[in-house]
Amino acid sequence: MCDIMSSLNNKIMTTKEAVSNFINDGDMVVSANFLHGTPYAIVHEIIRQEKKNLTAISCSSIEELDLLLSGGCLSKIITSYYHRAGGKTYNRELDRALKDKQVEYEDYTNFTMYNMLKAGACGFTFMPTLKSVIESDIYKIRTHVGENKFKVINCPFTGKETVLVPALNPDVAILHVQRCDQLGNAQFWGSLGTIKWSVLSAKKIIVSCEEIVDHERIKRSPFLTLVPGFRVNAIIEEPWGAHPSCLAGYYNVDINYRSVFFAYALSKNANDSFLKEWIYERTDRKDYIDYYISRFGKKPLELLKVNEYMSDSINMGYKQLYWQDGLCIKLGLTREQYNELAEKYGELDLYNE
Repeated sequence: MCDIMSSLNNKIMTTKEAVSNFINDGDMVVSANFLHGTPYAIVHEIIRQEKKNLTAISCSSIEELDLLLSGGCLSKIITSYYHRAGGKTYNRELDRALKDKQVEYEDYTNFTMYNMLKAGACGFTFMPTLKSVIESDIYKIRTHVGENKFKVINCPFTGKETVLVPALNPDVAILHVQRCDQLGNAQFWGSLGTIKWSVLSAKKIIVSCEEIVDHERIKRSPFLTLVPGFRVNAIIEEPWGAHPSCLAGYYNVDINYRSVFFAYALSKNANDSFLKEWIYERTDRKDYIDYYISRFGKKPLELLKVNEYMSDSINMGYKQLYWQDGLCIKLGLTREQYNELAEKYGELDLYNE
């Protein structure tokens, strides 16, 4: 048992190790979080390691796509939402990349992407979606996905026209959660969006968390486990790993810091300066937070920490009744009496008796 636990514990590593071991040039990478708990520590490390020619999947993005584009990491994007602060007159890295044809961009709705990722997670090759998408430019305008963006068939049961989307199976999913145990069982709470299917659709999974906790704590709230440990390839303990986004139970959105990014993002030179200061010159997330404190002090981070608001507790108890104990009760025997009879006549087979 100790050898098994030791082997499983090898999943625990640094962000640098996880990105180096599991993300390769040319991979399709899904950022699984949905505008909540965005795995920025992992995104920053992907940029520092200069991963290239990645296809990014993000159902909803604030600035992570801009950052990855600024680092020269992306060749293709599949998404359903990209936050454009400032409207049409405001140009960020994605706007510049599209204008200069440096990246291919495929646009979907949240629901169509949900179906694509769910299909991939469930082992299907496609999934039906709402027919109304045919009336939109989402259906009509196609880039690198081309004819395989949507297909239309007649339903074999009703004969009605049905729109299909293909399954997505990214090479790697990156995810930030509140807590994880040493086995990789990752627990998340708050707004879920498409997180579950995004992460489970991937072939490899990298999970960063605010804290690694004992397995007994995970067992006390099994309904919070979003990713089972056997699916996880890398576990990273990374406090503040989602900053500047929010994470339920830990910290709020850092609006002031995010505003600084949006201001820098207006020009290519200023944007490059932001990357140099906050990513390339930082060795890891701890260095990033230490640098933040040196620039702005501890108070802004303290103000981001959330107030305690505990959820209601429930009784997770159950009566532990092994089949032999239950059989003893039914036969009116003690365990000792049963063992004596079993030794004399052999064990009873409940499934055939």
